[in-house]
Amino acid sequence: MTSKIPWDDVVDKFDTYKDELYYGAADNIETVWPVVLDFIKNKIHISHGIKALDFGCGTGMFCRELQSLGFESFGIDVSPEMIRVGKEHLGQDSHLYVGDTSLAKSLTEKEGAFDLIVSIMVLQFIEDQKIQELGRALKKGGYCILVNHNPLHLKARGFTDTFTLGGTDTTIPLYQRSAEDYDALLAPLGFKRIFETYATESPEFLKKYNLVRPSDDPKYLVLAYTLN
Repeated sequence: MTSKIPWDDVVDKFDTYKDELYYGAADNIETVWPVVLDFIKNKIHISHGIKALDFGCGTGMFCRELQSLGFESFGIDVSPEMIRVGKEHLGQDSHLYVGDTSLAKSLTEKEGAFDLIVSIMVLQFIEDQKIQELGRALKKGGYCILVNHNPLHLKARGFTDTFTLGGTDTTIPLYQRSAEDYDALLAPLGFKRIFETYATESPEFLKKYNLVRPSDDPKYLVLAYTLN
């Protein structure tokens, strides 16, 4: 039976603490994380008390990466099961919370606005107004880094308005957005795009998981913004 929260159905596949990772989780770590971490290390001055939010944190491993860089890191995910697994590994006192963009807003009232917001493979599954609500959790002068599927890659795979999770029968709404679409959503809030790149799996990764790319279009779109 499908659970109320679709992402609960795939927590086992996206448990990134396992020795043998599902290819969808491994791909994020091997292909996307280095791009995001390189941007953070080169663009952001990390000082005591600087706060970062990983929105859609899953089991929280990227929160651990942010913590290791010197951030006070927070994670929000809609899946109670993902957060449960994360707390098992990172500790019950870790700043991992079950919630959505409204929780991000309420956290700012308690903790202050965030210096950095990262969202990896999440915003393509939520509505426009929720993305704008998340944007309001960023501090002026802060940075926001977004990673989603490249719409051209999704088109080559035959996805339109729904997406199938982790090889299961569970589907969720899909909102395909280009860099310009995200600009249009975030510019009214004062966001300015300062970085755009595309990333794709390495030949070694494809061979390891016996995968064939559906087209020459890069798999991932990586964007970074600052809030003026």
